[in-house]
Parts: sequence; structure tokens; C-alpha cells
Amino acid sequence: MRILPAAALILAATTAQAQDPAKDAACSNVRVAMPAEFAGWSEQTPVAAGTEAGGGATIRLGQAVRVALHPAQHLKLDPAPKRAGPHGGTLTLVIAQAGTYRLALGAPVWIDLIQNNKALASSAHAHGPKCSGIRKTVTFNLSPGNYVVQLSGSDADSVSLLAAKVS
Repeated sequence: MRILPAAALILAATTAQAQDPAKDAACSNVRVAMPAEFAGWSEQTPVAAGTEAGGGATIRLGQAVRVALHPAQHLKLDPAPKRAGPHGGTLTLVIAQAGTYRLALGAPVWIDLIQNNKALASSAHAHGPKCSGIRKTVTFNLSPGNYVVQLSGSDADSVSLLAAKVS
């Protein structure tokens, strides 16, 4: 009976590492065929997050960014995130057309999409393609408007992010 929990931990660790090419030796010589919506992932522009809604960079669809985060004690996040932590921040996402949008993240971080001071429900979560550097994706059905991308709970002081329209 004790073997199963240990095996589950090993499998979980292996799966997490597989999403990070720097930690997975099997990824060292792999060229990943990225889905079209993530084509810009490899060219990340440095941007700074804000400490509250309306602060930080405005991200463009299809352009990957490397977001510099702030220590949690400097953040004024509203609504409060489900997961607080060492680092976080805010960005702005402007949506011109209704549709399905996917946000890709390169590290463990909690993400909320906020409109009118309310966190929106996501429609799906998934892992990124193996060896791509994309740890997870979160999908939202959005209408035109301005959204706050609220990041929290990151152990790292920066995170890669890309927002893309998928339909």
C-alpha cells in the first residue's frame, strides 16, 4: 500500500519536470512543434507587472512576455487571490473580439482574470506541450473589454506568459 503514494509522487515530479525543458534531460535535443497560438512563445519581451489593477504592462495577443513580479507584501489585489505567495502582480489584457482565449504560463503561478472587480471562471485548464517550457494553460470565454490579469503565489520573481485567441 505504501508503494502507490510514493509512485504517485514520482510520477507527479516527472510530469512537472517534463514541462520545463531546463529540468528534463529528455528535452535537451527536442524541437517542439508548437501549436499555432503559441508560435510567439520563444521570443519573450520583458515587461513589469503592476501592484494593483490598472498597473503593469498591457499585453498583446500572440506576444510572449517575461513578467517581472513584485513581492507579495507590496500587492493590492482585489479580489483577493485564492493563492497568495511570495510574488505576484497585475497586467492588462484588452480584448476587441468575443471568443475563446488561452493564457499560457511558464511556471507555477496562480492566475485570475478580473473584470469589474470579479474573477472570471475559466472554461479549461491543461498542460503545455512537452518540452515547450509552457507549464500550464488556462482558457476563458471572453467578450470585448479590458481585463486585469492577476498573478499570485509565484515562488519565482518572474514568469513567462502568452495570451492568444483560439476561436
